[in-house]
Amino acid sequence: MHKRFVFVVAVLTTSAIAAASLAPLSIKTGAWQVTMTSSINGMPPHTTSYTSCVRPGDLTKYPFTDPKANCSWNVISSTSSAMQANGTCMPRNMGTLQFAMQLTAVDAEHVQGTGQVTANGPNGPLSGNYSGTGKWIGAQCPAAMQ
Repeated sequence: MHKRFVFVVAVLTTSAIAAASLAPLSIKTGAWQVTMTSSINGMPPHTTSYTSCVRPGDLTKYPFTDPKANCSWNVISSTSSAMQANGTCMPRNMGTLQFAMQLTAVDAEHVQGTGQVTANGPNGPLSGNYSGTGKWIGAQCPAAMQ
C-alpha cells in the first residue's frame, strides 16, 4: 500500500511540475486566420482555412483548433516561441485523426507549424504530414465565437 501511495504521489508531482513549466506562447489574443495543408498517403494535398479565437487562457493550450473538427489536445512542452502537442480529432465522416505537431511563433502576429497525422478511416489506416500558418487578424473575435 505504501509503495502504491508513493508511486501515485510521484506521478501527480511530476504532472504538476510539467504543467507548471508550460510557458504561454507570446502571441496576440483575438481572431486568427489559420490555413492548414495536409498530404496523406500520396493523395493530392488538401488545404483548409478557418478562423480561430485565441483567448488568454489558450496560450498554454493548443490555441488553433478548427472549431468544426471536434479536437482535444495535450501540450507536451511550451515556451514563449514554441509548442509541441498531440491531438485527437473526430471530424464528421472522417473517423479518428491523431496528430503530433510542432508550432513556432514567428512573432506576435504569425505562427507556423508542422506535424504528422494518422487516421483510422472508413477505408483503413492512413498517415501523412501537414503544415500550417496562422496570421493574427484582429483583437476582436467574431461574435459567433465569443
